[in-house]
Amino acid sequence: MKTSDRPKTGFTKIEHGATDIVLAAAFNHSGTRVALCSADHKIRIFDLDTKSDWSLIDQWRGHDAEVQWVGPTLGQIFGTIGGDNKFKLWREDPSQAPKGGRRFKCIFSQSPSNHVSYVSIDIKTVKTDVWIALMTRDGLLSLLEPSEMESMSTWKEIDAIYPFGQHSRGTEPRSRLSFHQSERPCYDAVIAGLDPKALSIAVSAVNIIKIFRALRSEDANYQFDEMLEMKTNAPLINDVAWAPGCIRPFDLISAACDDGTIRIFEVTTPHDSKVPSTTSKSELLAGKDRMKPPASSTKNAPSGIGAGLAGVNRAAARQSGDHVRIRHEWKEVANLSHNEGAPVWRVRWTHDGSNSIVGDCIMLTLSGNALASTGDSGNVHLWKQNVRGEFIEFSETGPS
Repeated sequence: MKTSDRPKTGFTKIEHGATDIVLAAAFNHSGTRVALCSADHKIRIFDLDTKSDWSLIDQWRGHDAEVQWVGPTLGQIFGTIGGDNKFKLWREDPSQAPKGGRRFKCIFSQSPSNHVSYVSIDIKTVKTDVWIALMTRDGLLSLLEPSEMESMSTWKEIDAIYPFGQHSRGTEPRSRLSFHQSERPCYDAVIAGLDPKALSIAVSAVNIIKIFRALRSEDANYQFDEMLEMKTNAPLINDVAWAPGCIRPFDLISAACDDGTIRIFEVTTPHDSKVPSTTSKSELLAGKDRMKPPASSTKNAPSGIGAGLAGVNRAAARQSGDHVRIRHEWKEVANLSHNEGAPVWRVRWTHDGSNSIVGDCIMLTLSGNALASTGDSGNVHLWKQNVRGEFIEFSETGPS
């Protein structure tokens, strides 16, 4: 079926042409381009044309596991991981003809230092800054940033940690990760003392989710510190997703679980700080009138993230900043039945974008307003909060 044969509303079927099952798909930030990775080790890129039809732009032998796009401010760039134990970054070359297998070039490739395959990837872009987080099967979390922004052909690893300790061979912890994609943390965390420029990431393994915050240290590298450990009642977590948004006074994190449920958790940062009534949320997120936790003469105990790093003990050299003393609390706010006991494999928060004035600049504000989930049934479920704050299913679509 050609995409031109479909009605102009509703869902679209794309004849992708893969000789084996499609294992990963990701839309770019404007929704006009989709990248597919399939079990035949091919990457395929489809574009949405002016007639609302999806057409193949190029295909080539690449990866088969995960794909994520870099933000639109840096061009048409995306990253992939696969069974060849490599992470690769691809950039479009518009001078190459479509469907020739050369329109997207690999500009960077990296193998994990522990020689274990990558199983999860996420990319965060803020204006012209970009960070890539990778996680291996045995639980090694790596954070990368480009050494040279223009070409993005060289990257440096600025942190590498085992958040849950190193998993032994033969175990299946289902390690997953998710950046908080908004430009700033939620404003209540900033009131509590978190730097507005802090990076935030959630990682999961087995039935535990951990929250990390990171700031640039004096040597200009980011230093991750564990803020919160959430021991859930889920038998096994298959995926984790952090809802975008910085205006709400709390964070939302969702988990796709092996028992057919979706669990949603609310993370708060209780504090006694007060913001002057003349300070707006925009000024607060820009770093004005931020309250810092009281100074302490004692160093924080090393967090668990440094303890498991293979052969390296950086705890003695790591002195945590004020943001480590920010108290984090969590609670489960929803337990949604997705597929009558069949595993839920993926969850993703959808978002809308609007420009907000923050300080002296314009900032794109992302607000997680709906949650999409999929599992063994192949159906996609959409969930949203009602006026009472309860998550309800408002849409479901299947492959037929």
